[in-house]
Order: sequence, then C-alpha cells, then structure tokens
Amino acid sequence: YYLGETSLQHKILAIAEEEGVRQAAYALKLLQSDGELKIASTGKNEQSGELVTREYKVQGPVMLMLTTTAIDVDEELLNRCLVLTVNESREQTQAIHAMQRHGQTLEGLLQSSEKQYLTTLHQNAQRLLRPLKVVNPYADRLTFLSDKTRTRRDHMKYLTLIQAITLLHQYQREVKRVEHRGQVIEYIEV
Repeated sequence: YYLGETSLQHKILAIAEEEGVRQAAYALKLLQSDGELKIASTGKNEQSGELVTREYKVQGPVMLMLTTTAIDVDEELLNRCLVLTVNESREQTQAIHAMQRHGQTLEGLLQSSEKQYLTTLHQNAQRLLRPLKVVNPYADRLTFLSDKTRTRRDHMKYLTLIQAITLLHQYQREVKRVEHRGQVIEYIEV
C-alpha cells in the first residue's frame, strides 16, 4: 500500500514461496481483481498537528508470479492466476539431471551464451510491439466449461491468452482502424 502510486504498474511481482504472501493475500487479490489498491491512513499534519486522513493508492495492472510447494494455497488467490504444475516423475528428474550435466560441458557453455543472445533478441522484439487493441471476431463461437464458479475467472484468462498471442503476432496481421466518437481506434483481429 505504501509504494509509489505507479511503482507496481506493468511490473512482475515475483514471490518465491507462497508462505511469504499469506499476510498480503487480501491486498494481492484486490490488486488482481480491481487493478488497484487503496487504503486510508490517519496521521498528524506536520504544520497544524491535527489528525488527517491520507489515502494511499497503488495502480495496476501487475503480473503476479508465485511459487509454492504447499498443497493448500488460498483458493480465492488461485482462481485469479493461471496455475502451472510441475512434472514430478522420475523420468523428468533424470532429464533435469542430464541437462545439468550437459551445462557443464563446452557445448553447454556455448548454448548458455546463445540463450542470453536469444533472450536479448526477444526483449528487443517485444519493445517493437505496439499497444494495439485486439478484436476476436470468433469470440461468440468459443466455448468454455461452466460447471464451477471459478470458470468465470478462468474463462477471462483463456480470452486474455488468445489476445496476448494475437498481440505477439501483430506484424503478421493487418492493422485496422475504426472511428468512434471522433477518435480513431487501431486494432488487429485474432
């Protein structure tokens, strides 16, 4: 709550263990759902000495990345996130060990250098993306499970994923324009 108003805006908030978020779970849920946090706090006015209420505000959107080994994570926080799980099989562990050993070889060193080059290349490509709107002309034909209330949020995650993929491919799509109330809106289609 006491960060600068735009300190988290368009940032990734990475929390290494879910245990560290228990105290802040309510605030994080609000930030994810409402796109902002607000809190009022009472303090003394430095000049008059009178008690005054000051509002603190933190703007989103913010991407929340959370890792945990816990089984019982706050369900309300979980349904605001895209949940990815880890393959815990013996075969996966063996594959990880093989990659770790490979990383110690000359070929592994060269691949690590190549990885850094590609990461920089992708970051530079992302800087070229324009903040275009995305329109999905097929949206009315899409279907999604509706047997649980959590799918209300999951459905929006699904639609947002489609938008993100479209936005990443914006240079393979025609930029269209529409005028609405005197303003030109540029968009691309899925």
